[in-house]
Amino acid sequence: MKKSTEKLRQELEDTQRELADLQARVANAQQLANMGDYDWHIATDTNSWSDQLYRIYGYEPQEFNASYDRFLSMVHPDDRDAVTAVHRQVYETGGSWTITERIVRPDGDVRHLATNGVVVTDDDGTPVRMRGTCVDITDRVRAEAASEELAASLREWQVRRRHAFEINDNVVQGISAAVLALQLGDLEAVSSYLERTLRAARGMMGDLLLDRVADDAPEAGSLVRSTPAEAGTTPAPVAPRSDPSKVRVLLADDYHDLRDLMRFQLERAGYDVIAEATDGEQAVALVGEHTPDVIVLDLAMPKLDGLQALPTLLEISPDSAVIVVSGFANGLMADRVIAAGASRFVEKGVGLDVVGLVEDVVAERAG
Repeated sequence: MKKSTEKLRQELEDTQRELADLQARVANAQQLANMGDYDWHIATDTNSWSDQLYRIYGYEPQEFNASYDRFLSMVHPDDRDAVTAVHRQVYETGGSWTITERIVRPDGDVRHLATNGVVVTDDDGTPVRMRGTCVDITDRVRAEAASEELAASLREWQVRRRHAFEINDNVVQGISAAVLALQLGDLEAVSSYLERTLRAARGMMGDLLLDRVADDAPEAGSLVRSTPAEAGTTPAPVAPRSDPSKVRVLLADDYHDLRDLMRFQLERAGYDVIAEATDGEQAVALVGEHTPDVIVLDLAMPKLDGLQALPTLLEISPDSAVIVVSGFANGLMADRVIAAGASRFVEKGVGLDVVGLVEDVVAERAG
């Protein structure tokens, strides 16, 4: 009998040691995972919290009895109704639940918890306990919020960049049209293009932005200021190196005035402008109809921009020489355009010589 009792005592001690070791392992795992567990006895309103759950709530382990009212007082005021509604529902229907809630620590720090639980009933089906786990997901929530904020900032930057690109493109288009008009000796058109360009730029940028940069920006028109005396007489067209009447040109540019002036210059030099497109999709359709020798293609167009339209244009008409013109002098973009098959990438502006460009690419193809 004595040996039997001693054996039982030894087994009990071994079991207690194993249980203590298991509890220590669980506590360590919970601390590493920032996770705690709870077990609420409904009838007595006593709640058994793990040490880590107390830490999650901002307290020392076992610092207080976590009654339901005490627990609820630590839930964020905006989340209390949702939490009590979930508990009430599972109390009436049984089963389990999952909810994300916020708590407020004693120092005011708001933490985000992912909580799950299950209702335990007695033999009669009456709820007697609610138990489950809580995981502190604050770091993840804050990281997601920061990521979303960064994404929103990036979207805003992209909108601003696109807006700036549109402003720049409109200004360059207008100045290019004015320069071509000046070369044709139409001073009235020059004045009209510059006035309309500046008015459109002011409208897009807004009075506030103009006021902010007014002190640092050059006076309006200073970058394009010119007079007939400074410009000299209108230059005579350079003689083409091949018969221009046999060269068919397609113009694709959404800026009407610049397109008109390029057509006028090309036709004056003897080239046959067979069609004009105002966007990339229309350019693709017209190339299929006319098969031009040369395509003058604006990089920034609606629907399909120049870079998007270029492969399709060359697939439809592989013998066409494509001259891509842009309001931005961008080396990387120039490399991409040339790699895609364009014969030229040229910046719009005072140096734009559409007749000379067409002559060059025609001569290259002929040679």
